[in-house]
Amino acid sequence: MTDLDALVVLNHLRVGPITARRLIDAFGSPAAIFKASAHQLATAAHLSTDNIHRLQTWEHEVKLTKVWQDLERENIRLLTYTDTEYPALLKQIYDYPLLLYVKGTLQPQDDQAIAIVGTRTPTGYGRAVARKWASQLAARGFTIVSGLARGIDTQAHWGALDAKGRTIAVLGYGFGYVYPKENAALLQRIIETGAAISEYPYKRYQGKASFPLRNRLIAGLSRATLVVESRESGGAMITAHFAAEYNRTVFALPGPITAPTSAGPHRLIREGATLVRSGADILEELGFLFPPSSPSTPSQSPPTTRPSPPLEGIELQLYQALVQPLTLDELAQRTDLSIDKVTAAMLMLELKGLVRVMPGKIYDRK
Repeated sequence: MTDLDALVVLNHLRVGPITARRLIDAFGSPAAIFKASAHQLATAAHLSTDNIHRLQTWEHEVKLTKVWQDLERENIRLLTYTDTEYPALLKQIYDYPLLLYVKGTLQPQDDQAIAIVGTRTPTGYGRAVARKWASQLAARGFTIVSGLARGIDTQAHWGALDAKGRTIAVLGYGFGYVYPKENAALLQRIIETGAAISEYPYKRYQGKASFPLRNRLIAGLSRATLVVESRESGGAMITAHFAAEYNRTVFALPGPITAPTSAGPHRLIREGATLVRSGADILEELGFLFPPSSPSTPSQSPPTTRPSPPLEGIELQLYQALVQPLTLDELAQRTDLSIDKVTAAMLMLELKGLVRVMPGKIYDRK
């Protein structure tokens, strides 16, 4: 058995990364673990009787020949923690996986990554922000990391692809599945120009518990995590808390105080996350990652963006009312709209580049 074989078997037996590293430290190499006696495993690694039995009878659970056949047939590469291609940022977290399953390519530039995550049921405002900011950041050289879920994740990946930038999808299950199914084409696009990764074996799904574990990888791969919209107990909040635990920057997008999807970001802001109102705010915080000589430096010309769509509804009503600089309250009075609707619509107009915010929270046309 080679060391790579041993890591594959440990992974299929669901031996966690911390326990696996303890075993490797105790016996010197992954392969040596499977040569140890039951007494040695119990003494050196403090394993339970059941886990010792599973290690010593691993061939009953893991058909190694079939595993390698599946990986070759599906064009899935294995990346170990000792490989030079292994993401440097991910290896800095205390519970990094010893083995990654990869489709696509990981590149050194992926060290400058930002995660964009959020609810699976976003508002139109949230979808627009996620896609536009992901596009802007990808065009400036950032790799966009997300989890391929419905909603904000999907928009973040598409935004990076819009800008012909790099994006990485972190899956909460093994290759061989696509969830949600409607993202099959998106996953293929990501693999063609970026990468999809998983810590789970081919066609292996551990249930709902796998997604919080997946979220630690999203945070671990990224310099910073942006939460666009999330309920107070959403999965994006787990990613943000992992990011904070790993001493990475957490950004949060504010929204209407009455919207359930604003509860998560607002809580993060109260806990010390950086409030951001534009992609420029993020670039200001993280622009130091790109020195002036870098081909992707933020000081270069801005990315090309698609023309803003024609305005209609509340956005058109507010834009027409903005014949002079006005506050949100003044706009609400002039249009007889609620302050929540005005706030959300004005943020959309700002994202579309049609209005600007001046000191004192005064809005004006650009």
